[in-house]
Amino acid sequence: MADAINAAIDAIQGEMVALRRSLHAAPEIAFQEHETAARIASELTSAGLDVNAEIGGTGLVGIIEGDRPGPTLMIRADIDGLPVTELTGLEFASTNGNMHACGHDGHITIAIGAAKVLSGMRDRLAGKIVFLFQPAEEIVGGANAMIDDSVLQDYPCDRAIGLHLWNPLPLGTIGVNRSTVFASADAVRITVRGRGGHGALPHLAADPVAAAAQIVSAAQTVISREVPPNEMGVLTFGQIHGGVAPNVIPDEVVIEGTIRAYTPDIRELIHQSLERLAKQTALAMKSEVTFERLYGAPPVVNNPEVADWIAATAAGVIGADNVGEVEPVSVGDDMAEFINRVPGCYFLLGASKDGAENHHNARFDFDEACLPTGTEVFVRAALDYLS
Repeated sequence: MADAINAAIDAIQGEMVALRRSLHAAPEIAFQEHETAARIASELTSAGLDVNAEIGGTGLVGIIEGDRPGPTLMIRADIDGLPVTELTGLEFASTNGNMHACGHDGHITIAIGAAKVLSGMRDRLAGKIVFLFQPAEEIVGGANAMIDDSVLQDYPCDRAIGLHLWNPLPLGTIGVNRSTVFASADAVRITVRGRGGHGALPHLAADPVAAAAQIVSAAQTVISREVPPNEMGVLTFGQIHGGVAPNVIPDEVVIEGTIRAYTPDIRELIHQSLERLAKQTALAMKSEVTFERLYGAPPVVNNPEVADWIAATAAGVIGADNVGEVEPVSVGDDMAEFINRVPGCYFLLGASKDGAENHHNARFDFDEACLPTGTEVFVRAALDYLS
């Protein structure tokens, strides 16, 4: 059977590289992945899958029905790019102002590769495979959009798996954690409202700029004084907007930032503490605050049983010495929304490439030699689970 899998993957390896490069050259950002979704649908349909599109906006699923009844496995891939102008100099580099700077073009390619191989092995499958292609992971909004559009009710699954190409891991290795993989990822907005006035007469105003400065400074104590020392928490402010002239005190200032944590409890603690601190600090400076959670996703926490199964499957592909646990990473991913509802595992596929930068960099790239490895893990997992 291993020889048959390898032969099937070898036969489409050239197609996979070509598909990845085609996708890379034409990235689309969150909820605008119309051409990407159309290309995925075309590839899946030509491979004999039943396709249902426009789920949660630009999401879609492709279905393989085995010859016999059995459980259902979800294989998820994210499909959006980032609003980054590419600087790789690759022959297939994007020129549209967006970029696949996190490897989602590879995720799509691996899932489609697995779909093509498994479509030809229906006689070996007892059950169903749902290939789920999710939009808007980069703003951690696409998973909930698909869930709100009843994807899990229409396609109930017994297990869910997915992968993320990961440049910090060497090519030929796979990281599988039995618990936390990625942190929660939340965006917050703090609007500080004071009373505007003349910059030369500050005593007649309530300065939201000064209040915002105090909030940003004091908020650092949320991590250093409220999060337990043995827990991870991140609070970063990336934007401050306010004012129209140097001699005018504005009516309001807007602060936006991100919160990260490895556990739901610490995630909630940071949110509540930041809201309390911001409101009380503003009140002390004759201002008031509106605190908003803009969007977010919980931590990605694997099911231990499913993780052990994926680790064993991966060991059969690249050897047990090349599979193991890795340190959790403080980035986020809304794969969490699926594996919070369905027992699942999100694993990291080593994809390092000499000279390439890491994820979300304008010079990001990955080694395409990882594509058949990821495909084989998906194929073997499906055949094992649905045997």
